[in-house]
Amino acid sequence: MRKKDNIIKAGSLYLFGNLFNKGVAFLTIPIYTRILSSADYGIINTYSSIVAIASIVLGMTFTNGIRAAFTKYEEDIDDFMSSITFFSILYALTLSTLIVTIMTLLNSQVNIILAIICLMQGFASAMIGNYSMYLMMKFNYKLRTLLLILPNLITTIISVCVIYFLLDENKYLGKIIPSFMVLLIFAILIVIRIFMKSKVIKVKEYWLFALKVSVPIIAHGLALNVLSQSDRIMITSLASSSQTGIYSLIYNFSMISMVISLSLDGVWVPWFIEKLKSDLHETINNKVKIIINIMTLSTFSILFVAPEVLKVLAPSEFWEGKTIVPFVVISSYIIFIYTLFVNIEHYHLKTRRIALNTIVAAFVNLILNYIFIPEYGYFAAAVTTLFSYTISFGLHYKYSRKLEPKLFPLGLVMKPILILLVGSVFYYILINNIIIRWFIMISSVTIVLLKYKEEINTIIIRRKFD
Repeated sequence: MRKKDNIIKAGSLYLFGNLFNKGVAFLTIPIYTRILSSADYGIINTYSSIVAIASIVLGMTFTNGIRAAFTKYEEDIDDFMSSITFFSILYALTLSTLIVTIMTLLNSQVNIILAIICLMQGFASAMIGNYSMYLMMKFNYKLRTLLLILPNLITTIISVCVIYFLLDENKYLGKIIPSFMVLLIFAILIVIRIFMKSKVIKVKEYWLFALKVSVPIIAHGLALNVLSQSDRIMITSLASSSQTGIYSLIYNFSMISMVISLSLDGVWVPWFIEKLKSDLHETINNKVKIIINIMTLSTFSILFVAPEVLKVLAPSEFWEGKTIVPFVVISSYIIFIYTLFVNIEHYHLKTRRIALNTIVAAFVNLILNYIFIPEYGYFAAAVTTLFSYTISFGLHYKYSRKLEPKLFPLGLVMKPILILLVGSVFYYILINNIIIRWFIMISSVTIVLLKYKEEINTIIIRRKFD
């Protein structure tokens, strides 16, 4: 009973933490777009993309090794954490030193100090991600929620104040420096906490296990970055930076639905692993319907209110982006769907196959972008992104069904996808008719809430599956 209570509390706080965290990021979009020049805003986004890549390379995606370790080394998980943290520090120091040395010898035009800051922030982000996974699997919901909220909240407050009151030029530094310093402080505190719990270092057993599980996912993580970031880079190169700005705004808006997905995932993954260990396939299939219904409802709602929300978020020059909303919003939904199948691959430690499937989708995305963006601009990027994520979904579905033939039949996910496709058609028909569009959205939400109120109450209010 104690464990079930923890799941309920954990889910509630995960939802609050993610909603708060994403809410802060979402609400600051119109602030940053108004106090920064387009050039400064572009530098910040480019820097963030590089930090994300550095986090994957320097952190070696050990979050996956940590999740897998809870299946094999749950009783010795603190020893496992101290071992891979020690390895991560050694590896990151070595690789970062090598990178900076090469840049210096080649007389790189990149600012070396900024490069060092970027590498350190990437590693700090990886350490925070590792510990967040550890806390999720341990159901330490209070500390994980704080870890979700505090870094972003503190960074946002400091950044806005520094940019607005202290800087007259190079305002991008007002976002970059506070982000670096806050994440570094949190990472240092996390490392200290890990080593206080255990100082055991098992090289052969823990290091090899973590590397075996996580290294293939590096390619997966980098490929995901290609899927999410290359669009913007290629739009700038092959079309224009102004189109990149419009596309980025719609992309950030569409990711609102992911906060709900991430919150549910924090409860779903531990529960899913526990039930799969007991071969309770029918139970899993029945309960996953609840998550799918909630996500479908959320995505449908976001789709139909998009034109009005965009007018609040940005000046009028961005509003033309409403034409690509369905493509980008449904792409986010497809990410949620294929993650259900990726969880099966993670359970069976098939990380190489996960990486291969994502690399294929990323490669397709790059080729299609190169062909179509010069002619059709950001609209082409939106379409190719949806197409590429659909390919990824197909590949993960096919392989996971070989691993677990009884889990997640295709019909389970195709019906909600078809509903969203039909909704997209009505979105375009009614794009300039706010009254009918909002009436359809409110009516649909009301009907779904009444029809599935027990199921939604189970997971949203009571935060449990059993």
